[in-house]
Amino acid sequence: MKLLLLIFTLATVGVATQPLVGTIRGRGADGTVAPIAGARLIWKGTQRGALTRSDGSFQIERTASGNDTDTLIVSAVGYRSDTLAIARTLHHLDHILAAEYVARAVRVEGQATSIAAAEPIRTELVTRRQLEQSACCTLAESFERSASVEVQFSDAILGAKTIRLLGLRGIYTVGLTEAVPLLRGVTGAFALDDVPGPFLDGISISKGAASVLNGYEGITGQLNVEFKKPHRDVPFFANAFANHLGRAELNLTSAQAPSDNLHTMVMLHGRMFQRELDANGDGFMDMPLFGNLNGIARLLWQDDNRELQVVVRPTWGNYRSGTMGAWSNGINAYRIETTTERLDSYLKVAFNELDHPLADRIGVQVAFSSQRLSTQAGLRTIAAREHYLFAKAIAATTLGEHVSLLWGASLLYDAPYERLDATTRERTERVPGVFGEVTWSPDPSLSATLGIRHDWHNLFGAQLTPRMHIKYAPSELITLRMSAGTGVRVPFMIADNTAAFLNNRRVVLDSAVLPERAFNIGGGVTATMLIGDHAVTFDGEIYHTRFSRQLVTDFDRSAREVAIVYAGSGYANSALLQITTTLLERLDLTVAYRLMDTRAETGGQLQLLPLISPHRVLLTLSYLTPDRTWEINPTVVWYSSGRIPTTADNPEAYRFEERFPSYVRASVQVNWRPSDSPWEFYLGAENLLNILQSRAVLAADFPRSPYFDASLVWGPLDQRTIYAGVRLRLGEAFEE
Repeated sequence: MKLLLLIFTLATVGVATQPLVGTIRGRGADGTVAPIAGARLIWKGTQRGALTRSDGSFQIERTASGNDTDTLIVSAVGYRSDTLAIARTLHHLDHILAAEYVARAVRVEGQATSIAAAEPIRTELVTRRQLEQSACCTLAESFERSASVEVQFSDAILGAKTIRLLGLRGIYTVGLTEAVPLLRGVTGAFALDDVPGPFLDGISISKGAASVLNGYEGITGQLNVEFKKPHRDVPFFANAFANHLGRAELNLTSAQAPSDNLHTMVMLHGRMFQRELDANGDGFMDMPLFGNLNGIARLLWQDDNRELQVVVRPTWGNYRSGTMGAWSNGINAYRIETTTERLDSYLKVAFNELDHPLADRIGVQVAFSSQRLSTQAGLRTIAAREHYLFAKAIAATTLGEHVSLLWGASLLYDAPYERLDATTRERTERVPGVFGEVTWSPDPSLSATLGIRHDWHNLFGAQLTPRMHIKYAPSELITLRMSAGTGVRVPFMIADNTAAFLNNRRVVLDSAVLPERAFNIGGGVTATMLIGDHAVTFDGEIYHTRFSRQLVTDFDRSAREVAIVYAGSGYANSALLQITTTLLERLDLTVAYRLMDTRAETGGQLQLLPLISPHRVLLTLSYLTPDRTWEINPTVVWYSSGRIPTTADNPEAYRFEERFPSYVRASVQVNWRPSDSPWEFYLGAENLLNILQSRAVLAADFPRSPYFDASLVWGPLDQRTIYAGVRLRLGEAFEE
């Protein structure tokens, strides 16, 4: 009997001292489950811990506890920490972490932007949770906490915002709406403002040469926005926003399920601002008066392995600016008015799990867009219209255990018309094309994708676009990515440069519209390590883009002239270093440094692009209280000094300095989510230090003089703003 007891005791001790192994995975915003790299595991009350590998697996040594169970704490950035009671006899654990915040069955994922671990292309994710950590009224205002995307005002009059990715304007980034190339065109300057933040389910930013599946553009990458899905959202959602300056906004969404197979959704958005402001005292409105209406109607039908989606998205916007009082009592005042009209629609059909040797899955996209832009700035008139049609068929085929193929064909029709005063540019593009993308994954640590497409352009001949992406994980917690490829873009010579014409300069336009051509190469590394008790993630990247032909906006020839002309030899170098960690439980920190060295041939020489801060430092914090009802999200961004185009030709009173100063922009938002309540309240402040470009308009006192210029904007034009809002979610999502 004693011998049996001894054997049992030794066996029990042996089992209890075995290490605990298993996997940690996370459930994403779309309901999918994926491994989490760098998740932290630690036995409560000890310093014994471990980090998960790139495939989510882990091994953690047992403690010398005499208890029947031990307490294991599992945490990961962007997910809700779990505390688990682990029996001493259990030696294998598979666990799924939930997104950080779940309310009324709406899953909101992600504490901060992060690199998508499974993607071969370097892709940054901006989740719905991050969108709700700032005012985020529109897509253009959704990158306040992103280290990758730069956002700035394009001018001092229109109020439109432009983005930069890898040091270049957003026009070199493919703008996708649910993988359909529709964030483009003659109203592209307002395209981001026409996407309400509360409509979004998430944003992905792919950096470097984009996938050939989405066309021959995408020189610096692609930006894809995902709208809320009718089968994964609540029956009613409302978001009301207002700030102390008079801006007001209302967003409404409603998802319905008429049958088990059919889901529909309607989204409505309206915003307005009708107060004239002049905080920098130059006599011109800092922000235009505006009214904006847009909506989305969508339908989703699913039946076994078939799926149909139809989306219709109309938008309308009116923006009025000029001298103070111009729209109230200024008969002889200087007025600027812009109106945009846009109708986007697309259809997507998918056939999955096909039993056919040529394809496992087939998808079809058909998209249509009609746009109009009109701007009247003093005596200068800008007008544009465009009809755009895009169709694509894509198939997925498995070629072997480690090789897969995406292939298909596309057709593009584009007919833009642009006019600047008496000068017009008009063309009709018809571009059929074929493409293929092969991915080879011999093991989980290596993935290589080679893509190529061939397009036949009716105006510019054959276009061959090769691109390559490689992902390699030399160890469990380190991932390297590299990409290279070419890109071609046919510019909108006038519409792309509307902000450059808000002056009285003589305009020089190149005689013909030609495609811009560039080569992009670069990559990055993501590494997670345990420093003390904290998991720290390092992200680094560097990219180089070189143009063989580029359409340049040249302000450096003379203060009396702006030239939109073609040049060669331009390039952009972009580098980023970002560190993300959890300082304390539920207190997350991100620090990032961004370098942009962008040069083009202007003023007869290769020089830094003007009105851009080459250096930028971002710091964000996010703290969630233990009961998860309060959340605070401060953000601080430092922008370096930069170059201003020459104004030496002007009289001294109408000149800028050669450089603008560095400045800091800070903001903060507090969210309150009462427990078991459908309500959420938020309060925040933007531009806390009230940093403004003190002089944004030259010759503001004499706008009809040859020295008038409102196109040289380098800094903030919106004064310190206090805002508040409320969100209401009613009902349960049809699917998680």
